[in-house]
Amino acid sequence: MASAHHVPASTVDAPSVPFPSDRRTPLTWAAVAITGAGSHAPTVLAWRSAAPVSPGRLRLFVACDVRDVRRVEAVSAGTGRPLGSFDIRYADCHQPYDLPLDTEAVRAVLDEGVRLTLAPEPATEPLWIFSGPEAPVERRPALLLAAEDPPAPAAALHRHLTSLASVQPFGWMEGCVLDALYDLHTTYPGDTRAETALRDHLAVYVHGTRLRYEDPRSRPANDRVYGIEATLPFAVVAKRDPRHPTLRLAVESWNVRTDPHGCVKDDPTTAEGCYTVAYPMAVLAKATGDTRLREAAVRQLRVRRRRLTWDDDLYLRLLPDGSRVYRNWARAYAWYLLGLVRTLSELGDRPDTDDLWDEAARAARLAVSRRNAAGIWDCYLAEPASGAETCGSAGIAAALALGVERGRFAADREGVVAQEAWEVLCDRLTPDGWLDGSSPSNKGGEELQRSGYRMLSGVGSGLLGQLGAALTRLGAVKDWTR
Repeated sequence: MASAHHVPASTVDAPSVPFPSDRRTPLTWAAVAITGAGSHAPTVLAWRSAAPVSPGRLRLFVACDVRDVRRVEAVSAGTGRPLGSFDIRYADCHQPYDLPLDTEAVRAVLDEGVRLTLAPEPATEPLWIFSGPEAPVERRPALLLAAEDPPAPAAALHRHLTSLASVQPFGWMEGCVLDALYDLHTTYPGDTRAETALRDHLAVYVHGTRLRYEDPRSRPANDRVYGIEATLPFAVVAKRDPRHPTLRLAVESWNVRTDPHGCVKDDPTTAEGCYTVAYPMAVLAKATGDTRLREAAVRQLRVRRRRLTWDDDLYLRLLPDGSRVYRNWARAYAWYLLGLVRTLSELGDRPDTDDLWDEAARAARLAVSRRNAAGIWDCYLAEPASGAETCGSAGIAAALALGVERGRFAADREGVVAQEAWEVLCDRLTPDGWLDGSSPSNKGGEELQRSGYRMLSGVGSGLLGQLGAALTRLGAVKDWTR
């Protein structure tokens, strides 16, 4: 079967604007600036391609952290025909944005090229996008054209995950993809694609004994851990090599970020730590037999249960002033449940963690009871006005399936819900395997989360891959990798 026809721009001409001196793009991947119409020349994309004309989309990838709202206007480079605009809000590095194009618009793009300018309001700085040729083809400006014989959505997801197209910023985002690749590799041991992709992904960031990456603000963070969200990838590193030298960075980070009550945190206590701290701790404890790490992993779950749950509500954060925020946010549920299930699964069935499995079952039942009419979850659970949200839904469903696999959740309740969510979410995949319908990074605050703004999500694709692998092992879905 043919996948979506991916046609990268042949040339990218952009104004000469210095990249911020305190920030960096991944590896040596080239990036160019899109600036305001009056300040510099426009950025112009051109194609030398005989690709058949069909409806499609123009895709750009952000190459540097964005902490505000930007709007990129696109017109054909020759006649100035308006093509539309990209609505970019609080974007992370590697974030893709698509502009839908009809057949005539695609024809204009191929014939004339595209001129990109930044709308004067509200932007104050250039927008940086990956350009090539150093950037992988999956990160360059491109046309994605409809294929005559497109793959099934789940097969497109697998192709996306098992390539560099799915690479994410190092930390919690890439960790979700690495877990999916590891799960796919162990679920289909005779299929080498996931293992090859896993090696390729790790090679982006791990260079021998050194770690090279950028923090969430695109600042260099070589050989250090920027915060608790950054330690999730070490779970897969430890599964592959529990003696890898970079693992000391994670352990040192946990030690210096431990509060007097044993909670590893940055400033607020967050639900993310169930998944990004407790889980890699448990993996390393299991691999090395370190009982202190095991106790620390259990403690992360217990302290977060105490600080972040209140009656039947779950909060993403407990702030230093004692207030709790992001009540019943979908991704808070995803991190909490995934952290509980994955951590406890690594630690094994022991009496001292039965209470935490009970907590996982309680949270799972609440999640199941708060599904929306479509069979997934709203951005804030049981708040339909906040709108369906696919990334958090994929994470919740993955945790449900993993809990069923461990025999801790009911196959005829949580298992059925996870399978139904898989079917709904696969319908939200782009032709090349990105999960659409995700709310953005929470650095825009709760107002943005509740606004209904949605985008493509590499994290969501990773979480959906975790769900698909678990359902495959349960026999609930057939081979979806081809």
